[in-house]
Parts: sequence; C-alpha cells; structure tokens
Amino acid sequence: MVPITNGSTATTTGLVRQSIADLTTEIKLTKGEVPPPLVGSSTTVIGDNLYVFGGRVASNRQMTNYLYVLHFPTLTWVRHIAPPNSAKAPVPRYFHSASVYQDRYIVIFGGMGNIPGRRTRQQQFPQEEKLCAMDDVSMFDIETMSWIEINVSPSIFTPQARYAHLSTVWDSNKLVIIGGQDIANVHINEVNVFDLTKSAWIHGGSMNGPYDAYRAVAFCSSPKNDTASYGGETVTPFWNMNTNQEKMEKDSQDSKIPPVCIYSNYNFNDLTRDLQSFIPMKSSRDVEFRNHASETTNSLLPPGLRFPTGDLMGHYFLVSGTFLNSTQSGFQTWALNLTNLSWTHIDTSSTLSNGSWNRGFLYRKKYCVLGHTEHDLKDDYNFRRINFDHVATIDLEAFGIYSLPPTTCSSEAQELGLSMLSEPSMSDLTIWTTDQQSISANTVILAERWPEFAQLLTDQKNSAKNKLVEHTQIQRKQLLFPETYSVTLAFLQYIYTDHLITAQQHQPQILSRLLVLADMYNMERLKQLTTYALHQLLTISTASMVYETATLTFQISLQVRSLRIMMNAKRILLNQQHQQQQQQQQQQQQQHHQVVKDISPPSSMRHHQTEHQEWPSSSLPLSPSNSITVPGSKSGSYYSSDEPMSPRSLPSSPPATYTSLRRLAQPILSPSSSEKTQQKYAYFNTDKMPSSPPLGSKKYNYFDQSQYNNSSRSAIIYH
Repeated sequence: MVPITNGSTATTTGLVRQSIADLTTEIKLTKGEVPPPLVGSSTTVIGDNLYVFGGRVASNRQMTNYLYVLHFPTLTWVRHIAPPNSAKAPVPRYFHSASVYQDRYIVIFGGMGNIPGRRTRQQQFPQEEKLCAMDDVSMFDIETMSWIEINVSPSIFTPQARYAHLSTVWDSNKLVIIGGQDIANVHINEVNVFDLTKSAWIHGGSMNGPYDAYRAVAFCSSPKNDTASYGGETVTPFWNMNTNQEKMEKDSQDSKIPPVCIYSNYNFNDLTRDLQSFIPMKSSRDVEFRNHASETTNSLLPPGLRFPTGDLMGHYFLVSGTFLNSTQSGFQTWALNLTNLSWTHIDTSSTLSNGSWNRGFLYRKKYCVLGHTEHDLKDDYNFRRINFDHVATIDLEAFGIYSLPPTTCSSEAQELGLSMLSEPSMSDLTIWTTDQQSISANTVILAERWPEFAQLLTDQKNSAKNKLVEHTQIQRKQLLFPETYSVTLAFLQYIYTDHLITAQQHQPQILSRLLVLADMYNMERLKQLTTYALHQLLTISTASMVYETATLTFQISLQVRSLRIMMNAKRILLNQQHQQQQQQQQQQQQQHHQVVKDISPPSSMRHHQTEHQEWPSSSLPLSPSNSITVPGSKSGSYYSSDEPMSPRSLPSSPPATYTSLRRLAQPILSPSSSEKTQQKYAYFNTDKMPSSPPLGSKKYNYFDQSQYNNSSRSAIIYH
C-alpha cells in the first residue's frame, strides 16, 4: 500500500481504496497544568472529568501522589490541592488500582511505593529507599474533592500486598481484587473481596493461573450498562448462556447478579486469548472460572494488546492497548459483542499512526486515548511512560456501538398507553392526516410529551383571553398533521408510551419520518430512540434512505455509518464486475486461440504466406493497455475486514446514491418567519370545518428538501 491524501490508500494497481475512518477520529491538544509523562499512574473517568492519580515521574524517577483533573469540555488540566479538612492522601505509589464506586468515589488499592503505611503530604521520600508492595485502601470523594480516611479492621481475608493487579466493583458495593505481583515479581494467584459499606475484607480464595495489568483487564456489568435488554429485544450476555439445562437451573440465582469477567492475552509470540467469568464468594475456597474463549463466533480477532484497559458501553466491551511486534507498532481499540462474542475493530486509519498513544478510556459516547503526537511509541512503551498532552476522541456510534436511552416506564404502563390511544371515549381531539384519515387523541397527553403542541394550547388560551371569547359549550377540536396515517399513528404511539415498541414504529420508512419529526419539534428522546433503531435496521438495502435522513437531521454518526455500508456495497459490486471482466477476457483469449488454430494453413503451404499478413482487429487478443482494471483482485481488494459489511444480502443493483452521495452534514435553510406565520397549525372547531380537510394535489418525494423546510416543519396551521 502507498499512502495518499484524504485518508485513502492506493493499491499496487493504482486503484484508490477509499476509507472514512478519519472522519470518526479527532485529535485535540490539552492545556493547563498538564501532567508530566508518568509511569504506572491510574486514570478514572467520572462525569465530565478524568482523574489521574500517582505514578512515577519518568524524567527524574520521583514517586508522586499528585492528583490531576482533566475537564473534558474545556480540555484543561488542573493539579488538585486537597482542602484543609481533607484526610491525608495515600503515600506516593505506582501500578496501583483505581475503581469507581457509586459514580462518586475513587477507590485506591495497593501498588508499589517507597515505604508502607501513610505519611503526611509534606514529607518527602528519599529516592534511595527500597520499594515495597502495599495493601492499603483509600477513597477520594469527587463531590467534596477530598480524601476519606478508611480504617480497615484486621481480617483473615486481608490480601497480600501487591501491585499491577486487577480490580473492579461487583454487586454495587464490593471491591474485587484479582491477581497481581508481590515485591519479588512473583504472581499472586488469589481473589479478595472488600465490602465498601463495612470497610472490611470479607472473602478470599485462590485461583488457577496468574493475572496482572500487563496483559489482562477485569470488567463487570452494572445497571447503567444494560446488557439484558437491547433495542426493545431481550438478549442474553455470554455469561448466562449455558448449554447444560441442569447447570442453568443451578446458576439461575447467581445469574441475577452479573459475574466478574476477565479478558486476557498472553504469550505474544504465540498469542493466546482468554475470556473468563466467575462469581466472587460463590465458594468458600477456590474460585471457579468459566472459560468462554471457544465461544467466539468470528475469525476476526484482536492482536496482542499490552497494558490493556477496558470499558462497557451498551452490550459491548471495549478494550484497547499497545500493539507491538517485530515489524509493526501502534495503539488499537476493539469491541466485543457480549451477546454473540463477535469482535469489531475500531479502525482509526492514519489518525493514530503517528506519535505515541498510551492509555484508552470511555467518556460518554466517545472513546478517548491519551498520548503525544510527536513522541515515539516504542520508546514510551519500553519505559512504561504515559503522555497527557493530546487526547484522541473516537466516535463509537459511527461503528454501531452505543447505549440505548433508559426505560422510563414499565411494559405494563406502555401497554396501557396503547390502550388509551385506541379508546375514542378518552379523546377530545381529531387529527386529520394527509391521506384524509382521522385519529382520535387526548390534548392533555399530547401536551405532556409534545412541547410544540403544548405551546399551541397556551397560545390559543391567550388569544381567547385577549379577544374576550367565552365558550358556552365544549366543542371537539380538529388538527391537520402533515404526515400520512401510518406515520401519524406511529408518532402518537410514541407520545402515549414514551417508547418505540410496535412493529409499525420499526419499519424503516416510518422510523425515518419519525426522526425528521423529532428534529423538527426538538423532541430529544424520540430523536435518540429513532436514531438507535435505525442503527439496528441499517443494511445495504436501507443505507441510502438512512443516509438521506441522517443528513437532514444532522445525525453525523448515523450518516457516517450508513456511508460506510454503501461504500462496502460499492466495493463488493466492483469486485463482482472485475471477476466478470476477467472471465470475459479469458473467454475472448480462448476464442482467439481457437480461431488461430482453425485458420492456420498446413505446414507445406506456410512458405506461401506473405510475411506482412495481418489478422483482423476483431480476432486480436486484448492487450494489457486496453484491459480494464477494477478493484477486487487479490493484489488490490476493495473490501477490508476493518470495515465490516452489512449482514444482509446485497441487492441486485446498487442504489442511485452510490454514485451521487450528499456531502456530510449538509446545512438546511430554515423557512422564513412569514412562512412560519402562514403555515403553523390547523386547529379549528367542528362547526367551521368540513367533514374532511381539503388536501392539496401536490405530492412530494420522500426526501424533497422543500417539503422538509416548508411543508413538514410548518404544515400544522392554527386559526
């Protein structure tokens, strides 16, 4: 491959392999009190802040207990100074663990430092002191920005002092410590559990095999990472998939609490990957592990990642780390689907190919990587340095990785909402659609979840007061809605349930119109629900329509992902065309050779042939200069595994948008104020309205720009 501009690459045949990976990754420079390159420091994300604690300064080997805070919205670093009423900070250390507890506390355990125990913050430690491993527990409160003193009672379950171990919070309030090494670099094969509410060690057990931070990462599902319900469907994470029915019944009670999971890779020269799960405190002695590595469903697997870090988002486990071998080096990010154990490579193309990138973490919908654009990755890895000068952000939604909006009501309440919608006696409004059909609805419910309709009712009341209009009788109101019956019904079903739960709502065309309505009426929850539903329905056959909708509504991530699907489809089509042309060329060559053989004279008459005889041009074989080269051959394939194609089958002909795509985030001109005044809402009394509202004869195309700007946005007219 030969690098070229715009994030693309040229193959050896001169063809351009297009890539949009650069559209998903952005590098930004941090400012403020930027930490120096550190060795063995911890990184923790809570809210809008990244907390970096401890580590050893790479330049002078000084051990620190400093706490740096990066504010993500401004990308500004601040070295935190604890208030006077704060407890003493932990002693300087590195290769410790830092876990998030209740989205408020950072729990520090273990590590390696100069001395055991605790000292005042002002005391300095001579560098010539010997190192030792630690077993203390400390806690930092981000609300008061102060340290909390934890007095741990002696216990038979107190763990051995260690560093480079794994840790995670399990069952909401239990800190689980796994593996690690002692001061003699001997692996500690035990698991210990610390109760954060009682401040006591409550369990300990041995395990088979070593685990450490060099090659493994632990994770545990929590209520904010709902892996059991996804896209309106109930899915089963891999730790609950048991083929043995008897074992399923036995583990049914344990499955209510997700287990602790460990992903590890080791023997980098002959790489081995393991994915294991276990229930802490299930046994009083040895810890029982279940290995799920053999359950992986695809052949695309991550390489060996050194010092991996992991996070959960939706039903995906994100893992990243340094990739090194004799010929290549870099920082890679991968996503594991927890329901089918399939891997996806988060391709950053050439964005992270330069510089040194060292530590990854999840921040909201983005995956971030700390590093420096001008440092050398191999040098930093050899000295275990972490840089904090630059942050690379990766848009995960563009790869189909996202978290669903939380559920706002029970399934029973949702069914009740649908029943109320189908009950005419509970309605006081008739809604007319563009295809001359009517739906009954209740104005109170509409006003509760449709802000623009609530404003309409308020304006009506104010207008009536100003005109001193008195209503002597209750009159049924009517409303003209600028959508078809099917779209209007799906829209009302959302308003009555606050969810997308019906088959009507999950049709691709309906979802596209619902997303347009959500953008017009500024309904953020409906926008999130429809966006994620379109992600799930995104295939080769729906990609062009989804791309148009995402462009109109400024959903950049959905737009990029649909563009990726269309580009993959184009590559497949070009590959097929190339194979067909190769077959045609072979057939023509065979026909030519057969013609030459048939018309060749006998050997006795060959000397009578003229020396300058020429064959007809139609019989000549195609020369290499005349042949058409199309991507798809082995020397220049147009399809790559880092941009997976859609699981649906390819249509027989490509959509027209493959050759004429809209540019990303195309700005849309809003209608003028006069148009909005003339066309707002049709909302009038029964005695002044005909049996059905008059409809214009003009029919708009599905994605007519003028329809979106003028008709749909302001097609409800109020009198």
